Amino acid sequence: MVLVGDNTEMSMKMPPLPMRPRITSDPDFTSQEINDEANRLMERIGQRLRWTLEACKTIAPMTLRINRLKQQKDVILIAHTYQTPDIVYGVADAVGDSYSLSKIARDAPQSTILFSSVRFMAETAKILSPGKRVIHPSPEAGCSLSEGITAADVIAMKEMHPGVPVACYINTTAAVKAECDVCVTSSNYLAIAEKLPGDQLIFVPDRLMGQHLKKHLAGKKTVFLHEGDCEVHAAFTASTIDRQRREAAKRGIDLRVLAHPECAEDVLNASDFVGSSEKILIEAKRASRDEGAAIMMITECGTAERAIAESDHPIELMGSCTMCRHMKRTHLEDILQSIEAPDADQIIEIEDSVITRARMSLDQMFAMSDC
Repeated sequence: MVLVGDNTEMSMKMPPLPMRPRITSDPDFTSQEINDEANRLMERIGQRLRWTLEACKTIAPMTLRINRLKQQKDVILIAHTYQTPDIVYGVADAVGDSYSLSKIARDAPQSTILFSSVRFMAETAKILSPGKRVIHPSPEAGCSLSEGITAADVIAMKEMHPGVPVACYINTTAAVKAECDVCVTSSNYLAIAEKLPGDQLIFVPDRLMGQHLKKHLAGKKTVFLHEGDCEVHAAFTASTIDRQRREAAKRGIDLRVLAHPECAEDVLNASDFVGSSEKILIEAKRASRDEGAAIMMITECGTAERAIAESDHPIELMGSCTMCRHMKRTHLEDILQSIEAPDADQIIEIEDSVITRARMSLDQMFAMSDC
């Protein structure tokens, strides 16, 4: 077991730090300001043996510069949970899962939205705030789900099943959203699917989440699926869970396994809790606090790093997380450059006709989530 913060012990294997060569001084900031920022980062991230004071000093000039530029340029910086701790706790104004961040993007008063995430999330922000400038620092950061389906695929499924409602997971392009009746996220897809009219449903693109949906709706609705998956969550296996349960039993401790619904059915069946990244984070803090249980998170590494930083009580994490290569493409350097002088491909542009139709699927999601 390794002590990583004031309140957390870990037998979980964590990813390396997202460090590049950086400077520890900046003519625009005093050495005291840099030291204070480094201490803030170290305390906030909560992994003292990994994110040491010296490591935090190497990024402090950059986080100071980014945070100052946000104020000067009227920018809100939104980051998904799967982004690295230097972004999440160094420069982000809002952090969360797809649903919460889409609402924040919709309601943000700032004139510019910088979305530190993968491409489809920045597109979603542009759909919801078409009059604002939306910046995505890493244009090459895609998603196996959004890249695994096209608008033509959705049209073909609608032709095969005429009149059947189409629900698309938010991990899709604007063009795909424009062909669907309602957008869903991992926090609301079950509830929304139940509310859709009729006894049939097309669900795209995640076949693994769709299989969980089919099980949930068995005897109520027939669900037609597309063959896509999340490369991160599809990599988890039930045997990994079994191995960690045996290890916990040897040590005489209770283990709670929390899984994301993008995982395979055998993984979900072997887990104690299934929910979105945000719900996993909440349940991890609750189970460790109220039950004294060790926690295994079957999701991307960022959720575990948030648990470390945001738990106000002892929490033990077990297992090994999996990194999303797309989510980890964004670095502080990319964010700084895109605020100072964004390249053309870092500015999200979507045709008005696509925005109008995609906005309808997102508005339907908000309406069905709130009712």
